[in-house]
Amino acid sequence: MRVKFLTFLITGALTLVGAAGALAQDATPEAESLFANLGLPELTVTATDEGFELSESEVEAGRYLVHFVNETDNPDLAAGFVRLVEGKTLDDLSFADEMASGTPMPEEIPDVETFAWLYDTYVAGGVSATSDHAVIDLRGGEYGVWGDDPTSTVAAAPLTVTGDADARIEGPEPEAAVTIVEEGAGGEGFKFTVTGEATAGPQIVKILNASDQPHFVIGFHYPEEITIEQAMEFIMFDPSSGATPSPNMLDETLLTFPIYAPVQSVGTTQWVEMDAEAGQVIIVCFVPDPVADGIPHAFEGMVSLLPVT
Repeated sequence: MRVKFLTFLITGALTLVGAAGALAQDATPEAESLFANLGLPELTVTATDEGFELSESEVEAGRYLVHFVNETDNPDLAAGFVRLVEGKTLDDLSFADEMASGTPMPEEIPDVETFAWLYDTYVAGGVSATSDHAVIDLRGGEYGVWGDDPTSTVAAAPLTVTGDADARIEGPEPEAAVTIVEEGAGGEGFKFTVTGEATAGPQIVKILNASDQPHFVIGFHYPEEITIEQAMEFIMFDPSSGATPSPNMLDETLLTFPIYAPVQSVGTTQWVEMDAEAGQVIIVCFVPDPVADGIPHAFEGMVSLLPVT
């Protein structure tokens, strides 16, 4: 089974866990109220078959509550906010134009060098079909709202954010049940440090990138108690190798996907929803490390277990 990870899809070796959309948990009505009392300005991203559409084309720099509306048949979609750098346009954030002109999808996933500029620009995070409400900080600049995936065929949408490009964003901070801090350094290894307590049901998760490369967070929920060794075995197992899984291998049919937080750059914080049942959530990042031959961050130790009581 193979998951279409919604960002920087790494290499053919990442043919892990699929049909994420079929297993993903739908957002609950209760989740809509988690950020409701903050009084933040709001943005809505709507995904259609023609591309992303935004409720506003120009906003002031600040902290925003973002909503995601998916009007496509693709249950795996995400929408991330990327500040464009000189020489880069919306076309650099999707494969939509190529598909429209009849160009076939590339047989191989684009290499890390193609998207090296994303490691140095400001990426605020975003929303997804799994976590369809989020709070993000938008600094001044010209943005592209993209599918959080270099092979996405959903056309990116422009957003102008007026104001200082480097100013610290301030505003009401959501009260999070769990905080995930992304730590480590390229070439040396990465990890998650998790604090707080997750309970069954909708809740807010705060994610802080305190490392030196971008990260995303995808969570695989498993209803039974497992070990980190089992989680690592499952993530690193390649069924195409012909190897026989161990007797302790996780049962992929029991997985659901209660959280997805799109890519965020160094020094950023985003708050997203998670709606999980009791059990454990395996949190993982698969962004490749360009100073370690493109090894996915998960293979460098960026895997952790989050118990849900």
